[in-house]
Amino acid sequence: MSIYTKQRGFTLVELMISIVLGLLVSAIAVQLFLTSQRSATVQQGMMNLQNSALFGLGTMIDSIRLANLNSSQPFIDDKVLFGGVILSANNISDHKKPDGSLNFTIGNDLLTRGAIGSSNLTDQKSDQLVIQYKVNAPNQFDCEGTSLPQNVYVVQRYFLRTDTNRNDPNQPLALACKAVRYTADEAKTNTTLNLTGNGEIIIPRVDHFSVRLGVAYDGANNNCDAITTTTTSGSPSVTTTTNIEPDTRLDCFSYMDVEDYRALVGEKPQIVSVQIGLLVRSTDTVGVNQFFDATQIYKVLNVDAALKAHNRNNLYLRSVVTQTIAFRNAFGIE
Repeated sequence: MSIYTKQRGFTLVELMISIVLGLLVSAIAVQLFLTSQRSATVQQGMMNLQNSALFGLGTMIDSIRLANLNSSQPFIDDKVLFGGVILSANNISDHKKPDGSLNFTIGNDLLTRGAIGSSNLTDQKSDQLVIQYKVNAPNQFDCEGTSLPQNVYVVQRYFLRTDTNRNDPNQPLALACKAVRYTADEAKTNTTLNLTGNGEIIIPRVDHFSVRLGVAYDGANNNCDAITTTTTSGSPSVTTTTNIEPDTRLDCFSYMDVEDYRALVGEKPQIVSVQIGLLVRSTDTVGVNQFFDATQIYKVLNVDAALKAHNRNNLYLRSVVTQTIAFRNAFGIE
């Protein structure tokens, strides 16, 4: 007696349904993988951006905080020898000719200046900051990593320069620092100071660098409008100026662009702080950013501008970083 067992398999419809379900599951898995990978790329880009801004800027701030500490004068301007912010040759040399003029030359492009460097913002140029400080403790290093002996003056120039191009959008700009040093005795005999060169990169990708000087003066008034007040009346208008008597107190504070400060005539106000602003971007691409706005205006202290147009701008993250640093030993004596 033969027994026949009826065998049943998948029907064509069941097979097609299972294939479709498998493809859907695979598509979801692939989408999750791509999403997580993009998220990881963006997070890595943000970490790189923060590391560059925080650690690179931190070393710069540490040096600026030393500027003018234990200097020969408790204030900073464009005339004080060994002054913390270097605006002129008078700040770094006391080598005089027989007629009393300074026997020292240095290019303007090696001093603190406004709008002289490269920038990736439209119709803008970056600023440059040059500071100096005296080494009063052992085991110190300048911004290029060179060991420093005690009692020397260290000059550090912060500026933007081009770096190795890795298919970057616009210019591959980086914040760099060039350092030199001299002694108080050399300040009486030197004829120049070599601040040229590429220096060492502090922050690898910076699209713009801005500097503002915090100044203080004796306004002798509660409103702190100005050292003088001007009123205009009549037709034709008549302008009269009322002088305000000083009271030996620094009671007026404001921030000025570097070139506005340099343009002041007569006795310039004391520099008591400095503001620095950076437009920092990620070093590596994070993929196409669908939320990127090519017309976005970036505000970097005194500058409001959009990026120069480039088809790879939307592949990178960017952040504006600003910092205000007060100088010690810069407020004078009341």
